[in-house]
Amino acid sequence: MPGIIGVIPLSLDNELLEHMLSSIRHEEWYRIDKYFDPFFGIARVHLGIFNPEPQPIFNEDKSLCIFMDGKIYDYDEEVSELKTKGYKFNMANDPEFCLHLYEELGEDFVKKLNGDFVIAICDLKEGKLLLANDRYGLRPHYYAMSSNNKKLLFSPEIKAILQDKTFKKELNDEAIAEFFAFGEFWDEKTLFKGVSILPPASIFIYDGKKISIEQYWHFSYSPDYNLSEEDTVEQLIEALKKSVKIRMKDNLRYGVALSGGLDSRSVVAAIDPEKRKDVPTYTFGPKDCDEVKIAKEVAQKAGTKHLSIDISPELLIDNAKQEVWLSDGRVYMGVSFDCPISKLVKDKIDVVFDGFELGETLGGNWLNESRVYCKNEDLLFNELFEYRVFQEEEFRKLFTQSYYHKIKDIPLKSFKREFSKIKAAHPGNKCDHFLLSTHVAWVPIGYVFRRNELEISCPLVDSNFIDIVFKIPPEWRLNHYIYRKFLKKLSPELARIPYNHTMIRADAPFILWKAGETYLRIEKKLKRLLWKVSKGKIFIPSRRSYVEFNDWLRTNEKWKRFFKDLLLDKNAKSKTYFNQEYIKTLIQEHEEGKANNSLKILYLASFELFLRLFLNKDLK
Repeated sequence: MPGIIGVIPLSLDNELLEHMLSSIRHEEWYRIDKYFDPFFGIARVHLGIFNPEPQPIFNEDKSLCIFMDGKIYDYDEEVSELKTKGYKFNMANDPEFCLHLYEELGEDFVKKLNGDFVIAICDLKEGKLLLANDRYGLRPHYYAMSSNNKKLLFSPEIKAILQDKTFKKELNDEAIAEFFAFGEFWDEKTLFKGVSILPPASIFIYDGKKISIEQYWHFSYSPDYNLSEEDTVEQLIEALKKSVKIRMKDNLRYGVALSGGLDSRSVVAAIDPEKRKDVPTYTFGPKDCDEVKIAKEVAQKAGTKHLSIDISPELLIDNAKQEVWLSDGRVYMGVSFDCPISKLVKDKIDVVFDGFELGETLGGNWLNESRVYCKNEDLLFNELFEYRVFQEEEFRKLFTQSYYHKIKDIPLKSFKREFSKIKAAHPGNKCDHFLLSTHVAWVPIGYVFRRNELEISCPLVDSNFIDIVFKIPPEWRLNHYIYRKFLKKLSPELARIPYNHTMIRADAPFILWKAGETYLRIEKKLKRLLWKVSKGKIFIPSRRSYVEFNDWLRTNEKWKRFFKDLLLDKNAKSKTYFNQEYIKTLIQEHEEGKANNSLKILYLASFELFLRLFLNKDLK
């Protein structure tokens, strides 16, 4: 993924920066900006879309320079104020603004920024580096000290750091345990010891001797019970429309990745109707699936030019190796369709609007009655701890006996550590705050595939918009209550279209949503029961989602063979960790319809591919 890479001090290894650049330059057309002096070796790999002007940019006395990847929005007033104080703007772009704001405010400058970004500021007199990123860490970057603690390395991909031949490639047992327990990596962990991800909302300082990291912002709900529902809805609509408008001020080609859900639909609804005809939307999935049908209906009502891209089971496994390679093993292979799809749409779109996680904030996707009205924090702890890929008994069976005893206590320790960080008094807010700090903080890793071809913008986490969301009481967010009121007011015509999770109109009473969910759940169980009872003779395909892992792993011969050959190979690298007899059981149970184990199998396969790709001696 494009971004900023660096070696400090460069004098210890003059060739390393070039090797790092080569490792993440996945397309010949990528643009590269570089800066070298004895202490700093920094480069920017970019697509030439956001802030295409050459970097670094220097201040007037050449004591500071800046590299930036990303975009900043809505800062005209700050520029005017800086000009009155004598600051000169020659480039009139985002990094120049950030550099002057840093000169004026110091490290606090980042608190004023609204956007998604990674910034590197070099203090050329003091020999000091500052790295800063946005509130959500939407552009993942990694850092590590060399084995002798004399070099700092940073990059948007771990494989660039591994170009340092002195770096010892040792796997992180805590990260492995979290990946299979929760499907994610928490805190700063990666699969390699000594390589950390820059946490969201970080100010990272390196002075040539030590690293310090400060978080300048945290996910935090502060409900205001004095708000009226009507005023809240009006504020949300106004803020979202502004968020979209300020992101479309330039001459770039914007598009929307449209699903059957509500988040991307809200983004489309916030676009000025006069501009929608110039904003293409696209959806991926089998053409007869509900997801694609709903997205097509939304596009027709909104008046956008729409493209449906077919997804086949073969597409995912054919691109699985590339997906694991590009994500450094941090994303399971179930999203490997993103790589080829992004290549298909890049001729029409420069920047994709993504409906990032509004259902998890405004919609209260994680909330239920027991969590909102929980009287005992231990009950909330226990309920959230069950939110896992492999439950405890499955965890024990999955790993070899020796490795299980090595890692068996890690999931609980990790969970306790992250849960204890959340100080919210209301259980509903504590639930969402915890999951935002773990699950949502991990989600941007999935953007690496699209960002190899396109830029991404997330108007639903605009600072002004999300600050309103965080004031909403959890009781209003429960059952999508305030979200449905918001969408109905924002776009009545789009609210009348079914929601893919219920197949009921988005503006319907919640009791009908529950009925829809219940019907879909029963239908799903009946289809699996028919498959099981008939021993595979009666198969009713699911046409709900853009991917149907459970169906494909039962009926698609290429899929079945791929996972068996990969995981049950006598030379599988994961045999060091996994009990292959248990993996055989998982596959057999799934094929016979006794359980839906596709997600577990996808995670296992992703780890096997990671081991094959990243633990070879010659990593290039």
